[in-house]
Amino acid sequence: MKKKQMKQNNKDNKRRKSMGIILIYVAFSVTGLLLLKIGTTRSFNLSFSNGNFEFSVNSILLIGTVLYLLAFITSLIAMKTIDLSIFYPISAGLGYVLVCILSYIVLKETIAKEQLIGIVFILVGVILMNLKK
Repeated sequence: MKKKQMKQNNKDNKRRKSMGIILIYVAFSVTGLLLLKIGTTRSFNLSFSNGNFEFSVNSILLIGTVLYLLAFITSLIAMKTIDLSIFYPISAGLGYVLVCILSYIVLKETIAKEQLIGIVFILVGVILMNLKK
């Protein structure tokens, strides 16, 4: 009886750790994307003319880049410990939902009715992916 309970506790701990890694990845990724979008609308220049390359960035763009890089590193850690068939659908789904919602709130972008329906389907899919087997 105790072995079965210990095995179940180990599974639960692994599941919590996996979800924690996924949530960290999503937080880095979504925040990085939002900051990249904001940063590109403010004093960002990338040009090449007369043999000269000009590139200037602002602090928001730089922070967004660092967060997106941290998301990439976190995804490598996640893929080492979590099945890709679990990690990618959940992280991509949550990322899409959060980007849509935060773009609406922060960037004042619009969300179409079809996007809202898609968000509901994605959230249902994420819930189904997390049901115990």
